[in-house]
Amino acid sequence: MKGNTHLMGGLAAAALANQWIAGPTLLDHQLIYYGAGILGSLLPDLCHPNSWAGRKTKLVSKLVSKTFGHRTITHSWIFIMAVIWVSNLLDKSYSTDIKYGLLAGVISHLILDACTTRGIQFLYPIHIRFRSPIYTKTGSPAETAISGILMIAACALLAKEHIFHI
Repeated sequence: MKGNTHLMGGLAAAALANQWIAGPTLLDHQLIYYGAGILGSLLPDLCHPNSWAGRKTKLVSKLVSKTFGHRTITHSWIFIMAVIWVSNLLDKSYSTDIKYGLLAGVISHLILDACTTRGIQFLYPIHIRFRSPIYTKTGSPAETAISGILMIAACALLAKEHIFHI
């Protein structure tokens, strides 16, 4: 999936998770939480030097790409555990917001990439690819439709939570 689809997926996942976990209510905590959700939705593509995350961290991205390849370690349970571990090291005032936001974004990224023809290696270092039975090619019209649906879902979830208070 492309960056914009991941971004919409991360925002929608963060909004959905926010309802389940009775997430942050103060504005500064919400900004941190949703920002972390968006960042988390782009972070697994550190393994791809031409991605948004790869371009922001060129040296790290090239190292991860050459060492592990694309959609391996950063698209696995190991990466999820690393996000949790690093989040637990952060300043306590925002660590919960950051941790849950990042997790919502990262998990949405992995689910969306599992819906592509290539799938992901979630159990890395075991070389088994996981792919949804319903999948699409990255950059296809179907992905564009998915991105639009995720944008509508994110807007609806955010409106429900922050405007209509349902």
